[in-house]
Amino acid sequence: MKILIVDDNADSRIILRKTLESDGYTVMTASDGAEALRLARDGPPDMIISDILMPGMDGYQLCRLWREDERLSSVPFVFYSASYTDRKDEEFGLGMGAVRFIVKPMDHDDFLRIIREILSDYKKGLLTPSPPVDKNDEDSFLKGYSARLITQLEKKVRDLEASNEALRRSEADLRELFESFVRTMVNTLDAKSRWTKGHSRRVAVYAEQIAREIGLGEREIAELRMAALLHDIGKIGLRDSLLDKTEGLTEDEFKTMKAHAALGADLLKDIKQLRNITPAIRYHHERSDGSGYPEGLKGKEIGLYADIIHVADSFDSMTADRPYRHSLGKAYAVSELKRLAGEHFNPDLVNAFLNALGRKPGIAGQERKDRRQKR
Repeated sequence: MKILIVDDNADSRIILRKTLESDGYTVMTASDGAEALRLARDGPPDMIISDILMPGMDGYQLCRLWREDERLSSVPFVFYSASYTDRKDEEFGLGMGAVRFIVKPMDHDDFLRIIREILSDYKKGLLTPSPPVDKNDEDSFLKGYSARLITQLEKKVRDLEASNEALRRSEADLRELFESFVRTMVNTLDAKSRWTKGHSRRVAVYAEQIAREIGLGEREIAELRMAALLHDIGKIGLRDSLLDKTEGLTEDEFKTMKAHAALGADLLKDIKQLRNITPAIRYHHERSDGSGYPEGLKGKEIGLYADIIHVADSFDSMTADRPYRHSLGKAYAVSELKRLAGEHFNPDLVNAFLNALGRKPGIAGQERKDRRQKR
């Protein structure tokens, strides 16, 4: 029988593959969920064993898509996760439709016994996995998913901080972990709607150009880039139908949409390594004249990172297609930034962005590249 292993840790994949091959199984391996889906759709396995926290597409996302695929939905999905897992992770994984949640490390013989039992039940048609999360209940899924993702990250960070490894190694691991976390969160947001795809990355490009134009240092630029990538992360908690709506939003819908800024900051606020950027996420829709949201801040109250992201975000919003309109074009966006400088936008940052835009036409072409990929 054929088993597919999904784990971003190469050593873990090798150990698990050797363990299963010793019991006569044919084994395929993948380093993330997207690769696993491609392999499985080319030739469905008899079981998938997946880690949870992985870059790109993590285990929870993979399980959800797996259970929605008609060719794969009956194939048993098993989570095999590290010792920092708690009971809520297990409950959420089983609620997604997994048949078992195994915490590693586990005794070799016990592990193989569980795998044999699952495959035996599968062949006999005895498996009854929990039904996957109802797609119509987006709020429930997204709330649970966000909570589990953040919990996993916090626990992994605590494990790294408590380890006795050399400081340099720990810092490298933390950087790698955060980069993986940011990629996962941004990919999750991109997957919600074709209208969100690529937006955060383009905003990060524009924000970095502004930062370099005004002479920020590399550490500040790195923080700003991460804030820009995560500025809309609160939209993970919004319904897809709201993001995809082709007509104007009602007053209640707009109120819900505006909540994404505070929701994103609240989602990340307890991660101490991100505390410097959560204000930028919360306030990136504030305006210089106090007419923005969520708190109606003015001028310097808003903060430099949030001001920069506001300019970059507004430019991309005007030059990108939206479900209710086509792109307004670069010329229109530039004219609006100029017109509203000092009212909605910090005028110094508008000038810096327009200077960078004029000298570097390649960054203005970023949205065209993303739009072609979207189509």
